Amino acid sequence: MADELTGLVLVTDFDGTLYRGDAPLQQYAWRAAQALPAPARRELLDGLERYLDEGAPAVPEAVDGWEAVAVLARRQGVDEAALAAAFTGTRAYMAGPGCELEVPTAYAELLAELRARGVRVVLATNSPAHGLDPLLERLEVLPLVDEVVSGTGKPAGLERLLRRELGLPPDAATVPAADGARLLVVGDHWTNDIAPGMGIGAVGAYIDRFGRADGPAHITAPLVEGVLDTVRNWAQARSLAERN
Repeated sequence: MADELTGLVLVTDFDGTLYRGDAPLQQYAWRAAQALPAPARRELLDGLERYLDEGAPAVPEAVDGWEAVAVLARRQGVDEAALAAAFTGTRAYMAGPGCELEVPTAYAELLAELRARGVRVVLATNSPAHGLDPLLERLEVLPLVDEVVSGTGKPAGLERLLRRELGLPPDAATVPAADGARLLVVGDHWTNDIAPGMGIGAVGAYIDRFGRADGPAHITAPLVEGVLDTVRNWAQARSLAERN
């Protein structure tokens, strides 16, 4: 078929990209704060709300909401073991119906459309495999992707994954421009999600909700809906290139 898009690969991030919602961040902060005295607990929870309202200026060290919780918790003396337990508990909470999450409809529809036309869609997340499947099933995102890669180890792990998708050895010195252009990366963490792709010539679609402007991309928008035209144009351009 003339509109088949075989050979193209779209790699999407998970948290803050394929789904969105602040309930998990609020739950993570609540769990992390449980062992703290009341004033410190309130400071942590209020700090997260300021971050969600104001973005980067409220917690400049944090690249996303998950990191904001961790930074705020460490300021109050929460240790790494308690943070890890809070994260694990939050992931379990997210798999249940009480946690409000949204899979952006327009993004889900576009992924389904592209897959039907031959684009390979890979979900790559740094989250560990444990507890991830129930969440993916609850959000009904498994039909939208060809593969789920958990524990990716971004950013270096994402670059290895992208090279694998191109059939290149991990230590290949260069990536031919035509090969890199077959890839598109979508995510809300520039260093982890976008930079590895841009470095090998992929198209980068950066969701910068908190206004960090951490680096260049082919398209930057605060919501995933703002990058979808670029995704469509990439697929269309590659389709035309293959025909010519």
